[in-house]
Amino acid sequence: MKAYIIVIGDEILSGRTLDTNSNFIAKKLDQIGISVSQISTISDNPNSIIKKLTDAFASDNDFIITTGGLGPTKDDRTKQTIANFLCDELILNQKTLDFITKLYCTNGRTMNDLTKKQAMVPSSSEVIINRYGTAPILWTKKFNKVLINLPGVPYETQAMIDEFIIPKIKKEYKLPYIVRRSVIVVNYPESDLAITLNNWESHLPDFISLSYLPSGARIELRLSAKGNNKEILEKAITNEIEKLSSILKENLISVQTTNIVEIIADFFTKNHLTLSVAESITGGNISHKITYLAGSSSYYKGGITAYSSKIKESILQIPESYIDVHKVVSEEIAKEMANKCASLFNSTVAISTTGIAGPGSDEFNDPVGLAYVGLYMNGKTYATKYYYPNVTRDEMISRITNKALEMIYFKIVKNK
Repeated sequence: MKAYIIVIGDEILSGRTLDTNSNFIAKKLDQIGISVSQISTISDNPNSIIKKLTDAFASDNDFIITTGGLGPTKDDRTKQTIANFLCDELILNQKTLDFITKLYCTNGRTMNDLTKKQAMVPSSSEVIINRYGTAPILWTKKFNKVLINLPGVPYETQAMIDEFIIPKIKKEYKLPYIVRRSVIVVNYPESDLAITLNNWESHLPDFISLSYLPSGARIELRLSAKGNNKEILEKAITNEIEKLSSILKENLISVQTTNIVEIIADFFTKNHLTLSVAESITGGNISHKITYLAGSSSYYKGGITAYSSKIKESILQIPESYIDVHKVVSEEIAKEMANKCASLFNSTVAISTTGIAGPGSDEFNDPVGLAYVGLYMNGKTYATKYYYPNVTRDEMISRITNKALEMIYFKIVKNK
């Protein structure tokens, strides 16, 4: 089954508002085996809405889903336009009016005429009460397709998708099974990886698709199998993962999770290791990645964002003369940051980052894109140099964050 998503709103087209709804809806549909064939963003203009609905209904999609334009103000024209498209009329839905009235009374507000109009819906539509707002969700069957109209407010739409729309689709339609597995691949440019996997990929079963998802010098390979027999799908996916492991060997980090922090957390906790972080170029991003995962307090001692040289001197106790000799962005400083961090937090392992994310250079005129990751463990320090001269500041931070986590994995977790 397939779906067509239409995002309605001049505020989206102008860039003033970010569209998060289509991304969320597409993910949820994909999880239940419904492919999204197209996502379109259009203005609130009735002619644009009619044209896009006409195109969508002429396509081979089973579901047409719209978001936006269901509010009470004059620029919200979707509902009336939908009624016109359906050759229908708007009628009062008492259930919706009762809900809105109760909602306003509960909040101590007085309902005006514009809000009352929220209860007007096309007569042929099934109404789903929006528990999070005043605009009801409309579910209309026409020409063997389903038109679903959702509000534009993200928290309303996303909650209703989870609580009502997805369960309703699953209840009313026979959907295929979906089995997905992902693996993390490191130390492979995407093009090189594609060449390496060319023969394997060309022999994948027809019901298995492969996606390359690069993220900060790391690639997630996602295998998706779709069919009517879940057991067959799971066996097929497992078989292909085993083939991948044989091809990629140590460059394949995990076949169980795409989150390297989960692997690190599990290993450190089980082996009673503790970790601390001294960050400069990554600005706290490593600490964020670690603490975002619940249970990190079992092994993570803490971190310091030693962004300026003065903080490296005063808190990490790295002498100014040492920094002057070796420069802030250097193997020596990365090692010393990790060493001092382990002492400061009394951790068994410490990781550090130092580098230049740009757009300008530092006081030592080192090139933008240069970075070092340092590691302390068992009384020894290590450092690795990285150079990414042609990436954005955000991408640089992301890559060095990933490299720091990978260093922990390869030096400690993999070597046990």
